[in-house]
Amino acid sequence: AFARALPTSDLLFLRRDITRPEEVADWVKDIEAGSSSTIVALDGDAIVGYSAVARSEPRWTRHVAELRVLVGEQYRRGGLGRLLVTSAFRVAVDMGVEKMMAQMTVDQEGAISVFYRLGFEEEARLRNHVKDREGRAYDLIVLSQDVSEYQHMRQEHAAS
Repeated sequence: AFARALPTSDLLFLRRDITRPEEVADWVKDIEAGSSSTIVALDGDAIVGYSAVARSEPRWTRHVAELRVLVGEQYRRGGLGRLLVTSAFRVAVDMGVEKMMAQMTVDQEGAISVFYRLGFEEEARLRNHVKDREGRAYDLIVLSQDVSEYQHMRQEHAAS
């Protein structure tokens, strides 16, 4: 129900089509295998957002994980995304992750702004790297944040 209520634009570039039960089942398998961890935000029994920490597979990048965050439209701009990101960083520490990556299309200005405010920095911009269902190409921005720097920044913010 959460995925089906999202605007099509939110679903275009997800790693998995979470409107399909078999894709959700694969996601759960990754969680059970320990390669991914997911935090779900609920309003009663309804899912209203999630964050996921997906560890990189190759051995030489096992210290890196991708952060994925999605919040339902009516729950945006209220701090839920920030809370999900903060929770994801706590999970990342427990998983031994040292560096968190986030990827999004450059037209997702609101999300990019949130990630910049959280201390993420641009690592790469890949031109015409992703295509939507109609075949339109978009630039992809890759942002990163060192997990220990994020934790330090949050501690300083809490102390002030």
